[in-house]
This record gives sequence, structure tokens and C-alpha cells, in this order.
Amino acid sequence: MPTTQHDSLNQLFRERPQLALDLVRRAKLLEVPDGLPVRAHQLELSDRVSKELRPDLLLTLGPEREPYAALIVEMQLQPSEAKARQLPRYAAAVWLHLDCPVHVVVVCPDRRTARWAASRMPTELETFYIDPLAVGPDSIPVVGRVQAAENPHLAVLSLMAHGADREVVADIMRGFKDLPPGDAASYYEYTHQLAALAVKANMEEFMLTNWPVNSPTGKKYVGVGRVEQGVADVLAVLEARKIALTDEQRARITECAEPEHLSDLVVRAALVDDAAELFV
Repeated sequence: MPTTQHDSLNQLFRERPQLALDLVRRAKLLEVPDGLPVRAHQLELSDRVSKELRPDLLLTLGPEREPYAALIVEMQLQPSEAKARQLPRYAAAVWLHLDCPVHVVVVCPDRRTARWAASRMPTELETFYIDPLAVGPDSIPVVGRVQAAENPHLAVLSLMAHGADREVVADIMRGFKDLPPGDAASYYEYTHQLAALAVKANMEEFMLTNWPVNSPTGKKYVGVGRVEQGVADVLAVLEARKIALTDEQRARITECAEPEHLSDLVVRAALVDDAAELFV
């Protein structure tokens, strides 16, 4: 099932289809002529009537009616034998549909998954296999302040990949500050959804000392922090009191986005004997 991190990565590439091509060309994983238009496509693919194939993102390079090539862009958070079987099917289905060369690009937040994605993926057909183009942290450039403002989508990926370095975080966050306030808040939110805990900690440290709390982005950051802390507090109290939660009850807590309501739930969690009483 797709996660928030997976969906955020997917949306990032959908907003800027050129990003996938830029990354594989920068990493020297693929050579294509300059100036080819890049288009995102919605295709209903299947390998038989009952089985649909839905890659995260399908891009074509070149003329719309006769593409030079197609890129299947897949967001992958961890190694998966099931996905290794699926990706060659995606490639075959797109090749049959578009009748052009097909390349599979796998975007990975961590090096372990990128190493897996870079390995050959065989099929039951002896001579049919794919060698995916793996885009991991080592394929994502470190972005500075000017680049972050010019290409914030790439900056989000750079922060995800290299944000354990406080100087990288500071440069990119300052680049986001140079954007219009609403845009800065959106890219901050993207990064917060994609980042590992250590990166989030560096982002939060920068926000607390460098970003005005009364700015739109500062307000959003404070709100996000209060919500995350509120959810954690409610769950911690319930766990300490050994009060069990159903999946539905847990979802109601973790999906709550109102800090004031979460504060109320913390108090209730300390008093109730049954989780159902939290929502009365």
C-alpha cells in the first residue's frame, strides 16, 4: 500500500516531469538528445484482462505520436521481490503500447534500496530482463541556496538525500525562504514528509532559529510540530496505561490535525478506562 512518503515522491515528479530525465542524465545513466519535450501520460495497461499494471509515472520523450523513448518512473522505499517481478511487466506493456525504447527509473531514498534497484531483474523468459536506472542519494546532487530557489523540486530531493549535513539544510532552507511565502510552505511540507528523522531534526533546528514564527511557513511548521507531538503524547499515555486501540481508533488519533483536539485527547487518555471513551 502506498505511504505518505511514496505519494509525496510521486507527486513531486508529477509536478515536474523533467526532473526524472535530469537526474538520470546527470548521473550518466542515460544518454538522449538535448531538447526533447517530456510529457507525463496516464495509460491503462494490463498483461491480461484481469490484471492491471499501474506504474507510478509514465513519461515520454520526444514527439507525442512517435516518442523517442519512454521512462517508467517508480518510487521505491525498500527492496521488494514482488516489485522486481512487476517492473519487467511494466516495461513490456509500455513497449507494446508505445512501440519505442523503454527505460525503468527507480527512485530510492536510501542507498540500500538503490543498490537493490540497480541490479538486473530477470523474468521467467530466459532472455528477457531489465536493468533499471536506480536514482539514490549518490545520484542526487547537493543543492545550494540559489539552485534551491531556481529548482525547488530538485532541492526537496537534495534535502531528503543529504539533509543529515546541517550546512546543506541551511542552504536549501534559505533558498526556500527566497520563494513566495505560499511556495516556501509547500516545499517545506514536501521535504518534511520525505525526510528521515535525522533530517527532520536538522530542519526543525533551522526553523526554530532562522524562520520567523509569524511567517506563513513558520506558522505551518509550528502547526505540524504541534500535531506530531500531540499524536505522540496521546499514544504514549495510552500505551503506558495499557489501553488497547483498534485500528480504527488509532487512525482517528494519528489522522487528527487539530492541536487543540489532541490536547484534549491527552487529558482523556489519562482518565478513561476504555479507548472508546476517548471519542464520546
